[in-house]
Amino acid sequence: MFRQLFLIIFISTLLLNPVNHTTDKPLGVLIIYMDPGIEHSRALKVLDAARNIDAKWIRIGFIWVLANPEKDVYSFKEFDWIINQSIAHGFSILPVVMYTPRWVSSKPLDENYYLYPPIEDKIGNYSSPLGTNGTGYDYLYKFAKVIASRYSDRITHWEFWNEPDMRGSLLSPRNDNSTSREYAKMLAYFYKGIKDGNPMAKVVLGGLADSLDEPSCEKNYFEKILQDEDYPAINNFDIHNIHTNFRSLEEISKQIERNREILNRFGGENKKIWITETSYTPVRRFQNIPGYTSGERSFNKYVKDALKLELESEVEVVFWAVLHDYKPSTPESDPYKYSGLYTYDLRLKKAGVVFRNIADNSKTDIWNEFIQKIYSNIFLMKWFKQFSLRNYIPIDNFKI
Repeated sequence: MFRQLFLIIFISTLLLNPVNHTTDKPLGVLIIYMDPGIEHSRALKVLDAARNIDAKWIRIGFIWVLANPEKDVYSFKEFDWIINQSIAHGFSILPVVMYTPRWVSSKPLDENYYLYPPIEDKIGNYSSPLGTNGTGYDYLYKFAKVIASRYSDRITHWEFWNEPDMRGSLLSPRNDNSTSREYAKMLAYFYKGIKDGNPMAKVVLGGLADSLDEPSCEKNYFEKILQDEDYPAINNFDIHNIHTNFRSLEEISKQIERNREILNRFGGENKKIWITETSYTPVRRFQNIPGYTSGERSFNKYVKDALKLELESEVEVVFWAVLHDYKPSTPESDPYKYSGLYTYDLRLKKAGVVFRNIADNSKTDIWNEFIQKIYSNIFLMKWFKQFSLRNYIPIDNFKI
């Protein structure tokens, strides 16, 4: 009888208290250079390295200009290979869609054409459901719909652009140093395309640098896109997304709190927050956070303290940036060059061990949470006369 009762409790726990499969995978890594053109042997070693530290999510580029180089021409072969190999390694994938093709760009003759939003003029005959016909934005909608449909069995989340609030990541065709209006419109077309291609997919806001101090970061960007008159962004993303690079723990806490307050103010209280870049450096001359200025040892401590803080702040998924160091040719003046959990040649650093320990602890916490739900349901059913707690093993005695 005990076995029958336990089976009833176990099934009811699954049905009434389902496991949150997103929080079952709370830690990820940003993988740089994982684009078409990477040698397959190198890509497989990089994916092995990410799996070795128990990362569950990987964030990779999905470059629009490479996947859709001409109107109605698509090139998915290498993207297919990368995504399929990532799935085979057991990862959930967050592709970051960015970089406008020249034929869609509002500045096609500019050397940085890929950083400009789509053209407002008519360049074809494709119509989107958003009331326009043949503009670059209509072809953005089409591209989003195509990729969402193509990868509907493999990709559950799509991020649109990276740090659009930084002037070097998205440029204004109006030359007024603001891209909030353009990004709000781009996001609306992208969101509609993704949902029409795969209604179950979720759109993640392009990770905002969200800096209060950096001069090249557009201030109040999040509020601006949320209250855009024509395309209010609150309707066009499922998950909010911020970056916390090179920030103290106090600054990170305040940043998360500030963004939650903004979400609540605009009716987004039910939207989750992800952090798709947390980063620091082991190089002393770039270590600018008090208490974390002693080189490699401080770097390891920051990885531990920052990731734990963010997970304890109920941020749903957190990514370290980056998995491995940047290429040796990267200038030594770049503070991010050695921010990897591995060296560029994929030798594991102490920081990678720290990351893995946190990942392992988070899995244990999730299992404990599930066991606790079973434990609670047992007491809810204590009225069941045939059941006795004499043989019940206390939770503390479970060996995880």
